[in-house]
Amino acid sequence: MEKDKVIIMVGVALVFVVANLGVLWLLSLSAPAPFEEKITSLTIDGPDSIEVGESVSYEAILDGEVCLVGFPEVTWEIRGGQIISNNGSSVTLMTHQPGEMTLMVKFSGMTAQKVIQVHPRAEVSLDMETWIHPGQWYSTGVSFSGTTNPSLILYRLLETGRMVEVSPSIWESYGSSEIVIHENGNYVLVVEGKALSDGRVVREEKDLTVTPYVQRDYHQFSWDNENLVQLTPADKVAIQLFLEEELGVPEVDLLSEGKLRDVNRIASDYVFYKDSSRGDTLLYQTGVKSEGTTTRHVLQSSIKGSDARYVYICWDDFIVSANIGNPGVSFVDPTSGGGDSGSSGGGSSLPPPIGGGPSPSPPIGGEGPSPLPPIGEGPSPPPPIGGGGPSPPPSV
Repeated sequence: MEKDKVIIMVGVALVFVVANLGVLWLLSLSAPAPFEEKITSLTIDGPDSIEVGESVSYEAILDGEVCLVGFPEVTWEIRGGQIISNNGSSVTLMTHQPGEMTLMVKFSGMTAQKVIQVHPRAEVSLDMETWIHPGQWYSTGVSFSGTTNPSLILYRLLETGRMVEVSPSIWESYGSSEIVIHENGNYVLVVEGKALSDGRVVREEKDLTVTPYVQRDYHQFSWDNENLVQLTPADKVAIQLFLEEELGVPEVDLLSEGKLRDVNRIASDYVFYKDSSRGDTLLYQTGVKSEGTTTRHVLQSSIKGSDARYVYICWDDFIVSANIGNPGVSFVDPTSGGGDSGSSGGGSSLPPPIGGGPSPSPPIGGEGPSPLPPIGEGPSPPPPIGGGGPSPPPSV
């Protein structure tokens, strides 16, 4: 009897265990897969705006996590652009037209999309003259694409090469299209804009040299004029540019040494000077003939012009002269009755000056010296005003 009770209890226990196992098995059949239960959202991660020609990657994000390779199939679609690579969980896009792209991704019955703005490539540029005059407005030639409206910044270029931002009292601008600078010197003009795609700053810069304006003077030049003002390095750079444009000669370095002469008489096609009685303006006259009691120690150089004739340049700290065919300056010996020192009389006639005007005087002092040979292939361009900073670009 006792044995039957034990058998009955063991049987009941087995039935209970089997029943529980059956219930658990049934529950496991009806429970959703853990993977499907986890997925609730699908998004696309990547920038909202790009530039034309830029390749950018985008990723599929499941519940805040990057979709891993091996998950159920991920499909991508695009309108307005091109998918250049696809590894399932991410794609790389590119387009060659500004506008909009629409990127879509599908995964496990869900769809996500992203609208991407495509901007032109961010660029700014400057296209203006390199040599300018103070007090005159100049077009900057600023152009831009794919950026905000650009702004201008002006720096003064010091002899050490360091740049210092210029005070608004020294220059003005009309938007970014025109500028005027009121002081001579070496400058760097910078144009800046922010890219529409990502806000980065894009910029371009140009070196500027501001030189005095050379104005024609209709008064009679006097050799003994006591109002002459010493020429600055900026004045001499302006004269160099004038001679290049007017006579077609390469730039002559008026800051270097030449052949030293003592003179007190001039008969020259061009004379450059500053007169305090007529303001701080660089002046020039043509067809000048004058002599006086003042002896000037001038440096002299010669260089071949564009028409193969030699142009003689003479200069000191107050006067620069340019004459075609002969030096155009000499020394008058007052003890010889007004004749030229060392004069031997006579002299061949000279061709007319370049650009018209009076014919140059015959050589002062007889036959005159033989033309000096050209200085190499032409001297190096003049140094920037003040002697520092990078060499200026060639004149346009």
